[in-house]
Amino acid sequence: MLLRSSRRARALAGLLISCAPLAAVAQTTPDSWYVGADAGGIIPDKPWGARGSAPLFGLEFGRSLSGEWSTELALTYAPLEDRRSRGHNSLEAAGLQVLRRFSTGTRVIPYVSLGAGATHEAPASGSGLVSRTEFMMQPGLGALVSLLETRNGQLALRANFAARWTHGWAHAPGNPVDPYYTLGLTYGFMPLRAR
Repeated sequence: MLLRSSRRARALAGLLISCAPLAAVAQTTPDSWYVGADAGGIIPDKPWGARGSAPLFGLEFGRSLSGEWSTELALTYAPLEDRRSRGHNSLEAAGLQVLRRFSTGTRVIPYVSLGAGATHEAPASGSGLVSRTEFMMQPGLGALVSLLETRNGQLALRANFAARWTHGWAHAPGNPVDPYYTLGLTYGFMPLRAR
């Protein structure tokens, strides 16, 4: 999902806000599916040409493989303010992540994650720069806090911190590392056989 205009950015933000009450955490029940929506901030590295930190919005679609492991598709979008005042760049990423959860016997479940995928930068129109897509990896850590469990699913609060490393084929010099943080909700659907 590559967004290139502020209109699309507003549409994504509206979608995230409207989905938030429906979304929440990774299930610990094997074979369950989950969806999440979150918002936070990113501190973009200098090669992106941004002025300061920026908001970050994300969606996750995942599957719990066991009580400890899950995998997910994670999508993020950040509108970056160009430091040369040429408008807004968009920085988007899509990647597959593996999460390892650690059961504590309480409602709080810490986890570590590792993901790989692509980062896409779309410069402001009229800037004279071209968009580019590059390989990225991102280790992270976070916690899930169970808010509500029903027969059909589970709602949880999800706090996440990660550092995205982008391989800089087009960057001179270096490879950007962008720390980011998010807070959101995840909803896990119980498998039919477990209901």
